[in-house]
Amino acid sequence: MNRRARLLALAASLPLTIGGALATAGPASADTLACGSVITTSTVLTHDLVCDGTSDGLIVAADGVVLDLNGFTVSGPGAYATPFAGVRVTQRLRVTITRGTVTGWQSGVVLNEAWDGRVSKVTAASNDQGVNLAGGGRHVIEKNTSSLNGRDAIRLGLSTGSLVTQNTVSDNTFGIMVADFSSNNTVSRNVVTGTRSVGVSAFGGAVATTFSQNQVSGSWDDGIRTSADSSGSVISQNTTTSNGGDGIEASNATVTRNLATSNGQYGIRGLAGVADGGGNKAAGNGEAAQCLGVTCGAP
Repeated sequence: MNRRARLLALAASLPLTIGGALATAGPASADTLACGSVITTSTVLTHDLVCDGTSDGLIVAADGVVLDLNGFTVSGPGAYATPFAGVRVTQRLRVTITRGTVTGWQSGVVLNEAWDGRVSKVTAASNDQGVNLAGGGRHVIEKNTSSLNGRDAIRLGLSTGSLVTQNTVSDNTFGIMVADFSSNNTVSRNVVTGTRSVGVSAFGGAVATTFSQNQVSGSWDDGIRTSADSSGSVISQNTTTSNGGDGIEASNATVTRNLATSNGQYGIRGLAGVADGGGNKAAGNGEAAQCLGVTCGAP
């Protein structure tokens, strides 16, 4: 084969190009990624970032991006020293943030008017808010650890159709909060401990929130609460233990097959708009009646 033929054969064997660059099958490795970087392609972090908080730590600015923090940390100057986020996604589709730590920011991770995102296996610690879903929705927030945040561990505001599942939430001021007219969200199979207020809650016009199979313990106030300004909630198969207030305080909700033990007040307090779905159990709570507004059997 002559030189020209060999070159043509080699060119034919290479991947197709887009805009003159070789198309690659996997995410890029970002040795030069810095604080404030704008990310437009799937990226693997290769080092810790220590940021001064004059901008967001990392900004995802394209659809379909996977940002793999790869076990590294994106640090800010402190939860109340900056108005910025460790990782911010605004008005993007199908973005995944995974496998690393964000600490010292106003929000660890923000999905702002984004859709179909995923935050998975991220540690959000010592921020003002851990994970903040602000508008948009259909997100999956799973298997994260959110601790020691000054306000919410995980907050849903104006979010629709999102799933918050299998997260470990500890020692935050507020736990998992669904608010600001969010609708049709599911909070399921999370472990929430040591919250300095309510562990898990729907309020502020939240509609059709499902709380199922969560374990909530050690909250200073109620374990699970749906407020009078929420509607259409379902509270099912949760376990609430050793919370300072009620295990569950419910308004405008259906309450089914929950277990409430050793809480400071009622195991379950059913208020206006509560439907008793049956199968609830309570014991060892501070109020002798154990439950109000729903029937509770012994465990």
